[in-house]
Amino acid sequence: MRSYAAPLAVLAALLMLSWASMAHVPLISEEKENISLAMHISDPAKSWAIYGFIKPHVIHYYSFDMKKGQRIYLSLIKSADPQERDFLPAMILIGPKIKTEGNVPDWIKLPKGLGGMVAATKNATSATYEPFGPSSFIEMAELDLPAPESGRYYVAVYSNSTQGHYCLVAGYREEFSFADRIASPITLIFVWLWSGQSAGMILIPYFVAEILSILIFWRSSRRTAYSFAGTMAAFLFLATSATVIDQTAFNLTRAPFGPAVFISLTIALFHSFLGVISLRLARSEAGLLQRVLMGVIGTVALLAGSGLIMGPILAIAASMLPSLKSPMPSTPDPRS
Repeated sequence: MRSYAAPLAVLAALLMLSWASMAHVPLISEEKENISLAMHISDPAKSWAIYGFIKPHVIHYYSFDMKKGQRIYLSLIKSADPQERDFLPAMILIGPKIKTEGNVPDWIKLPKGLGGMVAATKNATSATYEPFGPSSFIEMAELDLPAPESGRYYVAVYSNSTQGHYCLVAGYREEFSFADRIASPITLIFVWLWSGQSAGMILIPYFVAEILSILIFWRSSRRTAYSFAGTMAAFLFLATSATVIDQTAFNLTRAPFGPAVFISLTIALFHSFLGVISLRLARSEAGLLQRVLMGVIGTVALLAGSGLIMGPILAIAASMLPSLKSPMPSTPDPRS
C-alpha cells in the first residue's frame, strides 16, 4: 500500500484542482427560430454555455423565467476560427419592462408588451484562451442586470450579414451534476468541432493510444482479462492527457499565451497520473488491493471526464475481471 500512497496523494490533489477548474456546463443549441418554441433554460442562474451555428438574417431564440430583482447574466461569444473573422453575431434581451435600447433590426419583431435591449457589441481585437476545455473564443457582447419584473424573458441571437459559430453563455453560478461530469468528454468534442477543427485531429490521440495499448499487452507476460482491460483504460487516460496538451497548443495559435495555460497543463498532468497509476496496476499482480484501487481510479476518471467514458468503464470492469496465471511448465525429473 505504501508504494501507492504518494501517487494517490498527488492524484487526489490534482483531482481537486481539476474539479475546481471546471467552468460552464456545455449545451448544444436547439436553434429554434420561432419565439414561441424558444429553447428553454430551466435554471438561468446556473452557468450554461450553449453552442450553435447561425446564418444571416436568422434568429435563434432562448427563454428563461425570472423573479423581479434576480440577476440576469448573458454573454455572447464567437469562435476564434480565422475563417469567421467577419462574423459578427448580436443578441437582444426581450422581456417585461425591459426598456427598448439600441438598434433593433427592422426584420426582428418584438412581441407585444415586451421591450428589447440590444447588447452593445464589443470590439474585441484578440481571442481569449479558455483553459478548462481547453479552447479559445472572442467575446462579442455582455449583459448583467437585475430582472425589472417577474416573468418570462427571451434572448434573440442573430447575424446581419455573415454566418458562423456562436456561443450564448447564460447564468453565473458554477455547479455540475453527476450527468454533466460524465457527459463532458463527448460535449467537449462537439465544442472543438464547433471551433473549426476536424474529427480526425481531435480523435487521433485515442486511436494511437489504443494501438499502443494492444501492442504492449501482446508483448506482456501477463495476458489476462484484468491486464487487458486495465492497460486499455490506462492508455485512454493518457490519450486524454495528450488531447489536452494538443488542444492547448492548437488554441495558443489563436489566443495569446498567459497564466491560464498552466491550468490546462495541470489538468493534463492529472489525466497522465490516472494513466500511469492504472498501467502500473494493470501490469502488477491482481490482488484485492490492486482491484480496489483500479475500481477507485475508474470512478475518479468517470467523474473527471478522463478516458472518453470508455476508459473508466474498462478500469471498473478490470477490477472485477479474472486474472488467471498460465501454469508454469513442469521441470523434468533428472532421475527419470
